Amino acid sequence: MKKTTIVMLATATLFGLSGCGNDTPSSSEAKVYSKTATEVYTQSCKKCHGDNAEGIVKKKAPALNDRQAGELELDLYDVKNGGTNQSSGTDHDIMEHNMQKLLDKGYDYDPKAMAEYIEKNFYKKDAPKAAVKIVKEAATEVVEEVKAVEVPTEVKETTEKVVKIVKEATTEIVEEVKAVEVPTEVKEVVAH
Repeated sequence: MKKTTIVMLATATLFGLSGCGNDTPSSSEAKVYSKTATEVYTQSCKKCHGDNAEGIVKKKAPALNDRQAGELELDLYDVKNGGTNQSSGTDHDIMEHNMQKLLDKGYDYDPKAMAEYIEKNFYKKDAPKAAVKIVKEAATEVVEEVKAVEVPTEVKETTEKVVKIVKEATTEIVEEVKAVEVPTEVKEVVAH
């Protein structure tokens, strides 16, 4: 009985120390990507997210330059894994759909490296200009949609008033964004 217990304990210890059943890849088996984060962003991502990751309203692509690497990394993992990894709680349906097409074209990327690239190169860069651009694009789109609607004369007069109000509001918003005081630390980071 004593020998059997000792043999069983020794066997259990050997299995426990050997990592039996642990199929986690070691760091020496890290995935190698064919393109750098810079290449992937400039050849693919910027088409929808903009030259400075400011987002493009018409393409319904959100700005990426308003988040730091940690948050971006979670979002990028979610996009690549269909939302099955750690979630930041954002909606990535369109990008998850496009991700497979991008992978098929060779645009695979390391989410951590991509997040760091975006933060280093675009974080808060031209944020006031980007905000002005987004507001103008959205307002222009709304104005064009309103103008395209066939409406009776009395409604047209009301629409023209609404358009005038939207233009005035847009101008006010643009002026407010331009007046935002950028902290010295941010100016110094952008200047470098």
